[in-house]
Amino acid sequence: MNLWPLLSHAAWAVSILLFLWILIDALRVRRQYDDDFLMSSTEGKE
Repeated sequence: MNLWPLLSHAAWAVSILLFLWILIDALRVRRQYDDDFLMSSTEGKE
């Protein structure tokens, strides 16, 4: 296998992993905080 196809497959794998990480983090944040807190502009307050 040439270098470029290998790098292309590696880039796709990294992209998929980043997408899954973002998706899991978004679901975790949504479960932890309610919509009112996420949409408010009161930063630094919990």
